[in-house]
Amino acid sequence: MAKYEIPMDVINRFGPFHEFHKDGSMVSVELSNGKIIHKVLLVYPNEVFAVQGEKEMPFNEKDVVRVFQTEEDLATSSSSDWVFFGM
Repeated sequence: MAKYEIPMDVINRFGPFHEFHKDGSMVSVELSNGKIIHKVLLVYPNEVFAVQGEKEMPFNEKDVVRVFQTEEDLATSSSSDWVFFGM
């Protein structure tokens, strides 16, 4: 089990998502308070491994009410400067 998992009912409601590499998708999430967080690295099907520019998980995954992809998400790939915290 991954350290951070978005609830499967949310994933099933809005997925599947375009993958950029081996079960990895770049997505945005909307939280219950309306805040949007972009460039979330989601590994199939619901594991959050990183958020670009963050060293720690910046949100509670249970607060996610929507997962979606923007053009910006689709144009992003992970790189060596990302901190992977999902394990």
